[in-house]
Amino acid sequence: MLTNDIEILKKALERERKSRELAESFVEKRLRELYVSNIHLSNRVLTQEEFQNDLLDNLVDALFVIDFKGEILKINKEATKLLGLDNDLKVNNISQFSNRNKKGIKKLLSKDNLENENEVFFYEFINEKNQKKYVTIKSKILVDSEKNPYAYQAIVRDVSEKYLLELKIQKQQQFEKLESQILKDLLKSNDIFTNAFDLVNHIAQFLNSDDCVIYGFINRKLVQLATTTTKLDANHIIKNKLSRSIDKGVVGRVVRSKKGEIINDTSKDIDYIIDDRYGLSEITVPVLFDGDIVGIIDSKHAEKNHYAKDKLATLSKISILISLYLKNSASELEKKLKEKELEATRNRLGIIFESYSDAKIIESKDRYIEFVSNAFLSLFNIPLEEHNQLIGLSCKIAWDNSKVLFLYENEFVSRIEEIVKNQEAVNDELLELKDGRFFSRSYNPIFLNGKLDGHVWTYRDVTLQINYDKSLEFQNTKYKNIIENINLGLMEVDNKDVVLSVNKAFCNMSGYDSNELIGKKAKDVLLKKEGIEIMNTKNTIRKNGIDDVYEIELFTKNRETKYWLISGAPNYNINGEVIGSFGIHLDITEIKTLIIKNENLISDLTESNIELSNYAHIVSHDLKTPLHSIASCVGWLKEENEDKLSKDSLEYISIINESIIDMDNLISSSLQFSELRSSKKENNKSETQLIVESVIMNIDINKIKTLSINILKPLPVIKLNNTKTKQVFQNLIENAYKYRDANKKSFVNINWEDKNEHIMFSIEDNGIGIAEEHFNFIFESFKKLNNRTDSSGIGLSIVKKIIETAGGKIWVDSKLNEGTTFYFTIPR
Repeated sequence: MLTNDIEILKKALERERKSRELAESFVEKRLRELYVSNIHLSNRVLTQEEFQNDLLDNLVDALFVIDFKGEILKINKEATKLLGLDNDLKVNNISQFSNRNKKGIKKLLSKDNLENENEVFFYEFINEKNQKKYVTIKSKILVDSEKNPYAYQAIVRDVSEKYLLELKIQKQQQFEKLESQILKDLLKSNDIFTNAFDLVNHIAQFLNSDDCVIYGFINRKLVQLATTTTKLDANHIIKNKLSRSIDKGVVGRVVRSKKGEIINDTSKDIDYIIDDRYGLSEITVPVLFDGDIVGIIDSKHAEKNHYAKDKLATLSKISILISLYLKNSASELEKKLKEKELEATRNRLGIIFESYSDAKIIESKDRYIEFVSNAFLSLFNIPLEEHNQLIGLSCKIAWDNSKVLFLYENEFVSRIEEIVKNQEAVNDELLELKDGRFFSRSYNPIFLNGKLDGHVWTYRDVTLQINYDKSLEFQNTKYKNIIENINLGLMEVDNKDVVLSVNKAFCNMSGYDSNELIGKKAKDVLLKKEGIEIMNTKNTIRKNGIDDVYEIELFTKNRETKYWLISGAPNYNINGEVIGSFGIHLDITEIKTLIIKNENLISDLTESNIELSNYAHIVSHDLKTPLHSIASCVGWLKEENEDKLSKDSLEYISIINESIIDMDNLISSSLQFSELRSSKKENNKSETQLIVESVIMNIDINKIKTLSINILKPLPVIKLNNTKTKQVFQNLIENAYKYRDANKKSFVNINWEDKNEHIMFSIEDNGIGIAEEHFNFIFESFKKLNNRTDSSGIGLSIVKKIIETAGGKIWVDSKLNEGTTFYFTIPR
């Protein structure tokens, strides 16, 4: 019926169009003739001009004559009506038109558009009454009698009604075409997914958009069913496939309202959601079946105001066509998704059960085996090949066959019956097997709609755990006994210093029973005032996780003063928080008493050493004074009687002088050794090179002539004060001189090596040498290998004492008749 109406309207429009063209041609020809005559006969009778004006005013088309400056020379009533002007309102220039219409008229009347007089232009505009008009314009340039152009002439026909009718017919045809395509798509298959992509592309083509999506409403969510090819990957799979919530976005809003929408500017819509592509306009239509949402048609475009209202009406009609198919397909898809999800759940459960190390067995409500995990087979030593034989087996038979494994066979079976009867969960019941293993058994009933539907049993081998617990219990008992009987006092306190526990040794040390201490602050019971201050400080640092060892003075129960050494450490809970501290207490009263006695003894010895040192100086002075007197008297005696004394007497005097010198050296060395023992001078760094050079310069010139002293390389700075450094090198060099070999050209080589932690010096000579059995002997005080009067026998003792006091070592390497090398080290 609709198609026949359209054909009739088409034929009527065609006849009208031909008639109008014929009339236009006649009128235009006649108007031209009349207008030209009017120019030539302008001075003729006024009635002719009035006749022409009347003819123009009665034209069915609008007439405009406009000069090149935009002045309107002629305009008829139809033109005034077309412009939306009142009859009494005159328009003299196109500048009086709106900017949009003014620009359009200038463009239409341009020279390029007027070259072909027969060409008709189509133009749309909005007149002064805000009416949208669609017109055709036929224009030409007018010339005067001298063939000079002076104005534009335009015949404008209002074709709005005709245009809108044609547009309506065109849209109807587009809809019929789209409807035909969609029906053809739907007839291909009842399953909308088979032809959904053809369907969505036809809709997109109709909407002149490359972004169109059809959603299905499944499980309270919108699932993309089909989309335009621009949203497909190389395998024609939807890229970034969306499952939209109905609570968000423009699409969600349409689902909730069940009304289609056009969004002309999405940037101003707060619900618009940007996905992989941004559209400035959007059209969304619900697909309804019996008033319920079954899907959504949604399209976007990159430009604003792209979608007209008629598109919304067309899409609404299309949604009715596909609603039944979409409903059936969505239901089928929902069913498939549920089946797929159920299958995935089964597979996951199977994987979970198999991945558990626990042995699981599932029984039906009628007590037949439905599932057995591989872990169960392994736990009960059942071959994997027998798995299928167990499925469907009566549980009573299965458990009767298994009871022989358990220590208490009858109780094993009767307890199962009791658990099933109670229909309540059981966790980790302990079962003992005959082979010494232990199993734990758990049970969970399965209920469906409030009714028992199955049973799940779980078995675990907990033999290691049981044995570990027994071992742990044994160890706890053992260590408790050790703690109770250890000879160290142990005490545990909380963060407020309240006693939580003490061992027997602590009670014995303090004289208190445990019930006299637990629940009280130990510092208030045991400590003096000074001790309480110390304990407060220790408790503060203990809360910061710091452990330390300290000494404290306290009272026992019978008020006896004791000294305890305490090792305190923080006590943590499982969260790593300090909840108190532990203290290990050692009674050091006896040691403390000995230390005090030792300190007193050291003080007495120090005073004695000072007195001894003073005594040594006095004795040295008192011994040297008469010795010097004897030496002077012997010298005077020899000087006055040298010519009277016999040779033997002079020899005796010489022996006396040598003995006096020997005695003087012995007294000086003894005093030097005494000063060395009492010296507290710090070992500052000294320049060894300068000190050794000074020692060499001060040696008797006669000695230098018979002894070559060589420093093989520059000597280092050492941590030993200048005096002691000089004593060491002076004694060793003089020792080399004293024991030189008169038959050789004697030398002394001084060298050193860097040994990282210390510096090792060597003093080498080519003297008479020392026998190996005397290597230790030579370092003893007042010991010498011959009776030389120029040796006191204490020089090497002094050297050894200086070096060992500084933290170093000294030793000798020598061969008789070849020479001697003294080595010593000084720490860095």
